[in-house]
Amino acid sequence: MIEKVICEQHGIKEMSFSCIHIAIALDQKEKVGFFFSEAEDDLPQIAWCGDCEKWLLENGEEWNDAFETLADFKILCSDCFEEAKENQLGTDKT
Repeated sequence: MIEKVICEQHGIKEMSFSCIHIAIALDQKEKVGFFFSEAEDDLPQIAWCGDCEKWLLENGEEWNDAFETLADFKILCSDCFEEAKENQLGTDKT
């Protein structure tokens, strides 16, 4: 079962994670890329930016302490995760 978090904006939602770069980009509306794990029943979704993806590719795609330090994963509610995903992957609506 995925744990719940209390989001100031969305209320009680399921927990997800993103790298610090996506979390900052969510607030600043910047494009940093969006790579993510496929949803699994008992695991929260996890997303990482283009720079983190580049690091993974250059380092054998191994999640290790160095990667986790670089990514500095932050908790997001599931709605914030979807908002970040839309901001990064969605089309500009202007």
